[in-house]
Amino acid sequence: MHVSVVIPSYNHAAFIEEAIASVLATPGDDLELVVVDDGSSDDTLQRLERLRGDSRLCIHAQANQGAPAALNRGLELARGELVFILNSDDLFAAERIPRLAEPLATDPSIAIAATWIRVIDDAGVELGVKRAWRSLPPWPPPCGGPHLQDLGDPSLAMLQTNYVSTTSNIAFRRELVTSHGLRFQPLRYTHDWDFILQATAHGRIELVEEPLVSYRVHGANTIREGRDETVGTGLMRFEIMWSVVRHATAVCRRAVSQGHSAEDLRARLWRSLPRFGCDSILAQLLALRGSDPVPPAAYDDLLRPAHPFREAAIATLARSA
Repeated sequence: MHVSVVIPSYNHAAFIEEAIASVLATPGDDLELVVVDDGSSDDTLQRLERLRGDSRLCIHAQANQGAPAALNRGLELARGELVFILNSDDLFAAERIPRLAEPLATDPSIAIAATWIRVIDDAGVELGVKRAWRSLPPWPPPCGGPHLQDLGDPSLAMLQTNYVSTTSNIAFRRELVTSHGLRFQPLRYTHDWDFILQATAHGRIELVEEPLVSYRVHGANTIREGRDETVGTGLMRFEIMWSVVRHATAVCRRAVSQGHSAEDLRARLWRSLPRFGCDSILAQLLALRGSDPVPPAAYDDLLRPAHPFREAAIATLARSA
């Protein structure tokens, strides 16, 4: 099957050529690489221009609009039946694309394919392997168990922690976009998490237990900004809570239809959802979201920057850091 790899690029001149090389090392002619540069202010574009000779490479430059907009533009440009995403500071293992393309091409029950993650530093030195929700968690569970992730269901575990961790670890059939209308939401920190939870409405998560993508930890990681700055911490925590609550009802309903106990899931849900010590905010988000299959417009409106609930929640979550 024809494969498209989408790279959203922004100010990663030091890493972009290595990222591209890791994709183009994949053998075969059924591959295109779409790089969307989102208004880089360093010399990323100049480095990209030097690579234009490869017929598999498509470069699109746009004014800075943020990672979700760059990703959505890449999805519009992609022509492959399968889509892989790679951030411009990360790397694919040589076997990643064929290893994930096979199950995506042959098993229609799969919506998203992901793998374990090799964590590297800015020099490419391995720091460890993240084995989904089983190792290197970003934060501890808010309450004692039992937890959703203990059930071993990848979709339920996604409500507790984003073990996929990065857009670089997402692969899917393009029909999620063309037929089901999935888009990356305007979220600074959790656009990947929300996209994956959207996708679970159309199939399951296939988790390959091999580290086939390298996630690079360095001083300019967006997630580091969210952890190091007070305002960023509040916004990151709000987006996490907003995203998981937005999809929790639908994910749990599907789990019940597959044989899970509704009562058990309700108990585990409250113990598992991230709340960062702010139970009242989580309770309010759950009440605003309600139980309708589709999120009400009033809930999605919480993303509006000037929304008073959003602003108050961010301030409270920042103070709880």
